[in-house]
Amino acid sequence: MVEHAEEYGWSGEGEGAEILVYAPDGETAGRAFEHALPAARLPGVESPVFAAASPTQSGHVAASATHAAPDLISPPTRGLLLVADTGIENLGMPPRDVADFVLRGLAQTGLSLPVLNEAGVRRACEGGAAAAAEDGLIEEEDLRRLPPVEGDPDALGRRALAAGTRDWEGRFGLEVAVVGEVLDADGAEALDLRPGMLALVVRVGGGDLGRLALGLHRDRIFTRIRAGADLGAEDDLPSAPAGSEEAADLLAGIRAAANFADARAARAVYALRRVLRSVAGGLDLRSSWRIGGVEERDGFLVQRKDLAAAGEGDALISGGVAAVGTGKMWRSAPPFGTPEDDGRWPWEEAGLLERWAVLDPTGGES
Repeated sequence: MVEHAEEYGWSGEGEGAEILVYAPDGETAGRAFEHALPAARLPGVESPVFAAASPTQSGHVAASATHAAPDLISPPTRGLLLVADTGIENLGMPPRDVADFVLRGLAQTGLSLPVLNEAGVRRACEGGAAAAAEDGLIEEEDLRRLPPVEGDPDALGRRALAAGTRDWEGRFGLEVAVVGEVLDADGAEALDLRPGMLALVVRVGGGDLGRLALGLHRDRIFTRIRAGADLGAEDDLPSAPAGSEEAADLLAGIRAAANFADARAARAVYALRRVLRSVAGGLDLRSSWRIGGVEERDGFLVQRKDLAAAGEGDALISGGVAAVGTGKMWRSAPPFGTPEDDGRWPWEEAGLLERWAVLDPTGGES
């Protein structure tokens, strides 16, 4: 059970830690609290566990000085904000038609994009977007927004690597919008956002590769616990102690999956630029953010499930809003939106994000 602690904030006690939930209402907070309860059982967990929830989506982040748990981590996903060189008045079509135009173009462009064998998947898992750049799939200046992490494809398992050859050509999430109201002039200028510009919000994951990698390490840890190994965890939340071979392999696999998602994101950018260059000119990569995964920070293993990594001043799209993180919740933020409450945005009122500009999916059309 949760209690109202502050505006848009609720708290409740878990088994080993307090859970602090940010949500637009108590019912939503209650559901998010239940989803976050397993995180409060994480050995060595730092209190509080943080969660954020909208009426349709939720996520949480837990930090432990001693253990990592695959069940508390979502496979890494990369989010991107791309902005066209031209305004919507020069597109030659209404904004509502752009998504269909892109989907038709992607179906044709995909036939001419390079495919990957297992060796190529391994290279992508090691180098991320830089590996895609070697194949000419992304501009060098974009690589600073897609930095690789130190991953090891050997930690993914053969099934995951084989799945990667199929995932490489899989679909990605795409939302087409138009930059609408600017809420922070300095912030919008930092992203070079002006009203009327065509904006694409892209989300690319690691597909089955990431899911199978997490499952592999969960099963490995679970099997060792059931066999009597003292890992300092129970079998209802299989966890590996920091510094152990199991934890090292788990982190190496997750990072490899994050690199693979970034390489796929580079491929998506390349395809979108090819499809839209005739009507929108160039597409500039203005911001990128990672969702899920795990990172080592300040002596803790920070484990995110469906929340984005966003430190203070880091830009991302949350719902239909271009915003920046404030650094709360272990430098995490919800990448999903929540309805405004009497003109106020719950994530901003709770101090999780600061709004810079609104992205209008209709382009102002009635």
